[in-house]
Amino acid sequence: MKMYTNSKQTAKLIELGFEPSTRVPFEVANDELGYTYSIGELIEMLPENVSQRIRYVATKRAWVVDADVLGKDGRCYRGCYHRELIEALYVTIIKLKEEGVI
Repeated sequence: MKMYTNSKQTAKLIELGFEPSTRVPFEVANDELGYTYSIGELIEMLPENVSQRIRYVATKRAWVVDADVLGKDGRCYRGCYHRELIEALYVTIIKLKEEGVI
């Protein structure tokens, strides 16, 4: 199981305004270090005013992250199915950010 975002995902999250992670360094170039996000850090990015559900669907052999927004329209954002939990969290966070939920 992947535990961390890759460099492209990390760059996208920073570009969208999320604080750069300082916990897990990785080598970007010969002597340059970059940072990545863990599963726990992505879970912490989900908004507090949202009912969250992370589940594993055995028949699809994939993870899905659901986020029910408790706002005016009561929207439900369903994460895409991914074999890796980190991927499902990443896609859900991007969707929520693009929709202005976070």
